[in-house]
Amino acid sequence: MALAAALMVVVGALAGYFVVPMNALLQHRGHVLLSAGHSIAVQNFNENLSILVMLGVYALLIAADLHIQTIIILFGLFVSGTMVLVILRHRYNQRQFDWTSLIGQAKH
Repeated sequence: MALAAALMVVVGALAGYFVVPMNALLQHRGHVLLSAGHSIAVQNFNENLSILVMLGVYALLIAADLHIQTIIILFGLFVSGTMVLVILRHRYNQRQFDWTSLIGQAKH
């Protein structure tokens, strides 16, 4: 039980370490494009929609009587594949225009 609690604390700390700066960057970038309120609203909508879709997919996989380890592996492959697509899309966008140069600029 102590090991599980320690692992949960470590995972929570690491999640906060990565998620908090990402949210700050998304909100700042959203402020440059829209406004702070619109940026947060769009972010929350996308997060909630993603949760709903993933719960639906999980329910379908459970209904298909897949073993939990298979579901975990499929989820890991999905996240890894999606991240590869995001990285490739980012590299393509950077070749078209350096969008990171807009970070820190005043709202257009």
